[in-house]
Amino acid sequence: METSAKTLTTDQTAVNRWRGMSHAEPWPDELLERFCLRMSSQGMCVSRALMLCDRRYALEQLSHGHNMADDTLRAMAVELFRHFLNQRSGIVGVH
Repeated sequence: METSAKTLTTDQTAVNRWRGMSHAEPWPDELLERFCLRMSSQGMCVSRALMLCDRRYALEQLSHGHNMADDTLRAMAVELFRHFLNQRSGIVGVH
């Protein structure tokens, strides 16, 4: 029983670390919304909830978006990825 409680605590810590990296959202809300809608128009369903709480999922979706034959979608994926890198490095972007 103690082991499962410890695992749950560790899992929650990882999620909280991703969500609260620097007290800012990991993605710009409006850009994420446009990215999800554009991916949907290409036949790819993207979960906003998973983009916000699962780093691996988010990076995978950005990769899919970047590899699509859609220049606008590619530009959105690049912009979101740059924002992700800035958040990870602690650099605050100028908007």
